[in-house]
Amino acid sequence: MSGLLFVSQAMLDSWTEQGRIDFVGNVMTLLSGDGKGRSYALDPAVRFVKVEGDDPDPHQLLRKVKSDAQLREMGADHVDASVIYKDAAYQVEPGFLAEVSVLQAAAAAQAQPRAAAQGAQPGSKPPGQKALPRELEERRQEAEALAKFLLENLT
Repeated sequence: MSGLLFVSQAMLDSWTEQGRIDFVGNVMTLLSGDGKGRSYALDPAVRFVKVEGDDPDPHQLLRKVKSDAQLREMGADHVDASVIYKDAAYQVEPGFLAEVSVLQAAAAAQAQPRAAAQGAQPGSKPPGQKALPRELEERRQEAEALAKFLLENLT
């Protein structure tokens, strides 16, 4: 699942208890920080943690993340913290998937203050780089806000 980041339900619950986010269904809304008020749809997923009964992993699923849609395509049965796939029962950690590109946008945003200290204007484009169309710039800003939130809170 390259390009995606798994965030556990436990982590989201912790952020909710701390008042950092509001999470309704699959929509997370940031309640603090630069992205305050922005909402993001996350895809439900699970991370495979253990084969029940300590049997070997016949399907090489341990430490992998699968979305609910992928589980349905595989023909796996998912109930709470368990997934049954073919002849094996797995213990899973429920959570959600977010795009890793949001983390890359945050890293770029963190580089902006350093560039400003070196004389560049924050948010300015390098010479020869064109400005993004408005819609893409809005998406970039949304991704940047989520990335910054995740970087500040995933510890």
